[in-house]
Amino acid sequence: MEILDKGLFLKMIEPGPRLCWIKEWLLKEVWSCERYESGNPIDFLRMGEDMVNRFEMLISSAADRIYGELLSGPGSSKALINALSDPKAAVVVFDGLSIREIPMVLRLAEKSGFPISLVDTSLSAIPSETMDFIDRELPCGRIAPSQIVSRKELKEKGIVSVYTSDITQTISGDDEASSLLVWSSFPDSTYKDSGAKFENHFENIHALFETAWMNIVQPIKGRQKIIITSDHGYIFFGTGMDFPRTASELKDLNTFFGNDRNVSLEAGPAIPKSCDIYEDPSRKVAMVKGRVRTRSTGEAASRLYRHGGLSLMEMITPWIEIEVHS
Repeated sequence: MEILDKGLFLKMIEPGPRLCWIKEWLLKEVWSCERYESGNPIDFLRMGEDMVNRFEMLISSAADRIYGELLSGPGSSKALINALSDPKAAVVVFDGLSIREIPMVLRLAEKSGFPISLVDTSLSAIPSETMDFIDRELPCGRIAPSQIVSRKELKEKGIVSVYTSDITQTISGDDEASSLLVWSSFPDSTYKDSGAKFENHFENIHALFETAWMNIVQPIKGRQKIIITSDHGYIFFGTGMDFPRTASELKDLNTFFGNDRNVSLEAGPAIPKSCDIYEDPSRKVAMVKGRVRTRSTGEAASRLYRHGGLSLMEMITPWIEIEVHS
């Protein structure tokens, strides 16, 4: 491993919380705007994923408690329901947007003339699935994003909700009397496409993002603040970008998790003994920990982009605040 990893290793074995400086490392070194602008999206993806994979191997072997820090939650300042208490605020949730896409968001904001006041991160819910995030963040229970539009719990709090599954259609964001919640199925919906079998799917997402931005963010009117965030990130499993595990080490994991990265324990399945599993009894769920790639079957086996487990790139999400002064 490179000397960079030695420095990170020394920081990992120091006492005290680690997540704060890990987030800073991810934003300023791994997924930085400078690195994004200096090359092409595929090189940006490959190099960043390699760095994160090597770092997570260190976490797995020397500082496993960092995964526990991912369960801490984002705090009240990053709670969606708190942000939406301001009638002059809009929150845009891009489903499945990761911190890799932050440089793209910043570039689009600059092109739109939107001043950025904060570039930060938040945390996904456990497990890193959409409905669990909604259950944590909104007073609606565990529902699908398309259902938020009709929920009286949001309307009673003066929140206008918009769901969009088509980035080519412009949303209506001009109801200025209420706070606005916009949920877009992009880019998560694209991970189910056949293109998700290939690494250049990342490049395609970036090509589509400008269309999504023009039709989802730019139409928002009359707000003083627009927050861009996400419900979860994802892991990219390119060649050599997962933990090295033998077939025998993966056998029980494959049987237990199947095509998923988490399993509900409601039915009481027996959890195999493995250091690669994190069990959360309070949420009754078991998750694949770190960048372990279970061997899926069928169509899922060919996808390089996955989420639902407990890893840095699944759990750490973007939180970008735009101050719009009229």
